[in-house]
Amino acid sequence: MVFFSSLHKTFWLALALFGLTGAPSFAQETRALVPLSEINQALKNIPPQSGRFVQSQPNGTTASGTYYMQWPARLRFAYHGTGDSGSIVTVKGKFVAVQEKPGGEPNWFPVSLTPLAVLRQAVRDGISQAMLTKRTDSEGVIALTLQDPTGELPGEVTLYFTRPDLTLYAWRLVDVQNLVTQVRLTQIVPTDKLDEAVFAIDYDEPDEE
Repeated sequence: MVFFSSLHKTFWLALALFGLTGAPSFAQETRALVPLSEINQALKNIPPQSGRFVQSQPNGTTASGTYYMQWPARLRFAYHGTGDSGSIVTVKGKFVAVQEKPGGEPNWFPVSLTPLAVLRQAVRDGISQAMLTKRTDSEGVIALTLQDPTGELPGEVTLYFTRPDLTLYAWRLVDVQNLVTQVRLTQIVPTDKLDEAVFAIDYDEPDEE
């Protein structure tokens, strides 16, 4: 997988963090809606986890790799590459670090410049009715499209949950230029705690708070 070599393209990788080859399809809508309070409880209870991911990017390419997630403050995506060339994207607090290869010097960007800010807000604070712009329910999947009602956070995010267990397994990000990336999590392995070393970066880091 060839990744971006310029700072501009690296910044795009930070904006287009996660993807999927296509949005989950929906069967006929069902009548019984899971209350938003139950979905928020499921978000609050997302366990630390690891697994694999598949991502589609706005330019039509597809990437894959492994991930570690401890929302709302920690997320690490390691993209498959040739040899040691795979990129690393790490979310730590309010910042995203993009390394073009393992151990490489990172470029740091505020999460607030990406649609990930809406995703993090939903996981951290819960989904309010004011954030919800669209909802689709099928027999096996619930999809919620969210925006920041204040307009301060850019773009939108659609969260996909399995039903009835309410596992968050995919999301779709749309930035301010209407460019779309999507991610699907697979082979999810929950755990009680992830080693903090998983998210370590061997360079000076900005203040997370």
